[in-house]
Amino acid sequence: MTTTPSSLLEVKVTFLIKVIFGDVTVAKKYDPSELAQIPKTRLGEGTLGTLFKVVLGCGSVTTIRKIREGLIVSAGALEMWVNFFGGMKDNGLLLPIHFSFWYGGEAFILYEYLILGSLEELLHGSEGIQFTPLNWGIRKRIALHAAQAVALIHSRVTQNAEPLICGVIKASNILIRVDFSACLSSYETPYLVPPEMIVKRNPGRVAPELKCHHRKIFTQESDVYSFGILLLELVTGQRPSMTNLRAYVNERKVKGGLNCVYDKKMGDAGNGNLAGMIEIAWICLSCKPHDRPSMDDVVRMIQSL
Repeated sequence: MTTTPSSLLEVKVTFLIKVIFGDVTVAKKYDPSELAQIPKTRLGEGTLGTLFKVVLGCGSVTTIRKIREGLIVSAGALEMWVNFFGGMKDNGLLLPIHFSFWYGGEAFILYEYLILGSLEELLHGSEGIQFTPLNWGIRKRIALHAAQAVALIHSRVTQNAEPLICGVIKASNILIRVDFSACLSSYETPYLVPPEMIVKRNPGRVAPELKCHHRKIFTQESDVYSFGILLLELVTGQRPSMTNLRAYVNERKVKGGLNCVYDKKMGDAGNGNLAGMIEIAWICLSCKPHDRPSMDDVVRMIQSL
């Protein structure tokens, strides 16, 4: 008979768990220790932290973000903003925050998992996956939903009655449902990440006034500018991080007109609507912030196409 020496003790380490956001029902559904330790599939690296796909023991699939190490200056501020945005009501235009928790000094945020992923993945492809051809009708619908989501954020205020902003609006933050409706994600980022980091990580997407001033302050006007870049990305199929889209559109129009501008992967674009969308983008990209339209006006303009 074999006995285990008493000196060999089984040590079980238990980390501190604290729920940041989530009602009682949700808290019962998700086990923070399981979520933190279960094998994960990496989906991407965002400004706020790494995003993973997680298949739970019950078989359901969710998306979890591990907040970047060293990013959190104040735990209290993180908890305040996660609760603020987690409690925000919308009409399906925002990717909801389902649950958030601390585990062993690390913060995690859970979101709905959308199988089609982001607009960036559909437009440009991802590791080992080709792009998905999106016709002009789908792209226009995505543009409208994205505009409505940003307008919704702009219609709300912080607890100090300051207007909300999105920071940078980009294709990787526009998530697509199976019916090709779209919702906005990462809208909490500008309240958790230093603006200098956001500007540095988003070349080609930020408003000119953010590049010129030493102190970076996002505004609703700078949001409108980055939305204009998103519209040109939808039209051209070019990555703004690799191509100056304003210069690209101008050069292509001079060389061969509108037919040389639009992304050939979307087939017949319908030139009338395409020209109108480029015009909306151009207004959003006005150099002077006060010349840019409000997002409510952008929504109306897209709806009129």
